[in-house]
Amino acid sequence: MKTKILLVLALVLSGGLFGCSTAVKHPADLPLRYHNAQYDLTFFLPADWKGYSVLIQEWNSTLSSADYQTVIGTEHGPIIVLRNPQWKASQPYTDIPIIVFTRRQWDFAIPQRIFVGAAGNNYEIARNAKYVFGMNSHFNWSEFKGWEETGKIVGQNVIAGIPHLYPDPP
Repeated sequence: MKTKILLVLALVLSGGLFGCSTAVKHPADLPLRYHNAQYDLTFFLPADWKGYSVLIQEWNSTLSSADYQTVIGTEHGPIIVLRNPQWKASQPYTDIPIIVFTRRQWDFAIPQRIFVGAAGNNYEIARNAKYVFGMNSHFNWSEFKGWEETGKIVGQNVIAGIPHLYPDPP
């Protein structure tokens, strides 16, 4: 009996019963920690992002039928935007926009029955029992300063070694 309790406790603490957690290993070169308690998202940033700001935006999308011929509804959700403190209206710095999907919405996003972003595909960077956190593949395709750095930061935050709910699109 004691062995079974310890096994269940180990599974619960590791997230094994509830799907993958957004708890990522803290990358050594990203000392700043952003945590959003509402969505249970943790994301790490480099020291030179001290003083960063957080903007909450909303995405909206039509929902297409399985054959893509008919609009059958609409979906919406938040985008958590992490903004470098060097950002200025006269000289924008590339933002890190984290798209929040419910698991149900993610099931529609992968075959692109809903579409968030001007171009590219959405890919999974983290998830928990309720939400999938996505990033548009073109988020840092810009002429704005810091586009290479933001790509590296996102890459360091992706949960390594945990299989995604669906394979990433090409």
